[in-house]
Amino acid sequence: MNGPSTCDPSLAYSLDVSDVVVPWQRVALAPAVVPDDVMQVLASVDTLRGAWEKAISHMTPEEFAEARQRSLRRHAIETGIIERLYDLDWGITEALVAEGISADVIARNGGADEEALVTITDQLDALQLVCELATGERPLTVFAIRELHALITRSQATYEAHDQFGRKVYPPLRHGDWKQEANHVRRPDGTLLEYTPPEQLESEMDRLIELFNEQASLHPVVRSAWLHHRFIAIHPFQDGNGRVARALVLLVLLRHHYAPLVVDRTRRADYLESLDKANAGDLWALTRLFSRLEIEVLRAELERPSLPAPQVTQPQNVAAAYVDRLLRSRAQEEEALREATVHTALDIQARIREWLTGQADALRAIFLAVDQSRHVLVDSATPDDGERALYWRGQIIRAANVLDFFTNLRDGTWWCHLRLTVLGEVLRYLPVVQKVGHGETGVLALSVSAECVESPEPNQPDSRPGFSPALETRPEDSLTFTAGENVDLRVPELHEVLERTLALAMDAFGRRLS
Repeated sequence: MNGPSTCDPSLAYSLDVSDVVVPWQRVALAPAVVPDDVMQVLASVDTLRGAWEKAISHMTPEEFAEARQRSLRRHAIETGIIERLYDLDWGITEALVAEGISADVIARNGGADEEALVTITDQLDALQLVCELATGERPLTVFAIRELHALITRSQATYEAHDQFGRKVYPPLRHGDWKQEANHVRRPDGTLLEYTPPEQLESEMDRLIELFNEQASLHPVVRSAWLHHRFIAIHPFQDGNGRVARALVLLVLLRHHYAPLVVDRTRRADYLESLDKANAGDLWALTRLFSRLEIEVLRAELERPSLPAPQVTQPQNVAAAYVDRLLRSRAQEEEALREATVHTALDIQARIREWLTGQADALRAIFLAVDQSRHVLVDSATPDDGERALYWRGQIIRAANVLDFFTNLRDGTWWCHLRLTVLGEVLRYLPVVQKVGHGETGVLALSVSAECVESPEPNQPDSRPGFSPALETRPEDSLTFTAGENVDLRVPELHEVLERTLALAMDAFGRRLS
């Protein structure tokens, strides 16, 4: 690809005397102290991973291999979109993920640039090398990183740079070879961030591998964030560094048996902001982002087809007895997990209702000035309320679909509802706690939706009220909880999501009032 690399800006800038330069730094170990909130989210990742491992244990090798290939295809597509190398709409993206990377799939779904298909294929082939390295049979070495770069950029002939006069030039890209010219990046604040100069590059890459091996005891998500950022800070190649760095994240996660996360186009801004914070010394912003992405992919992959129970024949009496004992033990474990899940869900719901009640009192006072008969209602339901717990079934399922996880409605949901009526206009704000995945996974998700109720047409008395969304459901407005965790530690995070989403819903409602 000849286009500029926005996320991986390997552009050779000529330094100006007026530039404020942030000098390059040697590779250092990850911070020794992990913040409490990061520890909490990592614990959620690990609990989800346990539920995910149980789910995939029931898959055949063929089913698991196909699921893994779908994840790798998505990464191969999105890693280039992040870099602005090409663009694909969601329809083509989903078709390629589901059916495979091929010209036929693209042609059947509206077509795309042929060069984009070649680049995606190269990136997917590089991920097969990542899977090979993840087995641990081959260690991560400087040579392996160069091999990875050569595969990722195999069909890329040139890269964008600037000459001494600031003009764009397109020198040939050397596949798998270290940079020979200095490269820097302009940060959002206008400063120029130096990457490792060419003369220090080999020693710093050796040091990167050495410290990576020394930190084997780090949590895999922290280790992947550290490796990703420190590799980016070196920027050893003239182009393709971002794609290689994201492939290295997958390498660490797969080696430790985590699901392969994907930084997709919707998270690009968060990703770049987290990288810049890491440049300023805060690795935890990137760790939090990778943790959220890992939670999202684990939560999405919990939806797996269940297999029929094995049939025990008459001659297998001894085996049947052991199977029966195992099933009873599992049933007891499942019941204990169900009780812990319900207890956690009720705890979360109680915090939400308490917060909504306080908001209702404030809103009642605020809108008094414009409507003496304004009305604010807060109500809630649990699975013990029967069908009432599924009253918002449509909204609950839609939110889960947007967030890409299977919502388990079998045992109901825990919802809270704030209804605000002002000047005849109605806002419905709905935070919901719901089970995730098939069966008892011990995983809960908070989703939030909101809608304005549109009054029936006055000249059509039989018409029914309509609804318009007052809130766009987004992954960052969803939280994942695990059975038995200490909800006290998550209250600030919970309140932050509720405050942000209710403010957005109130903005939409206010526009209708005015």
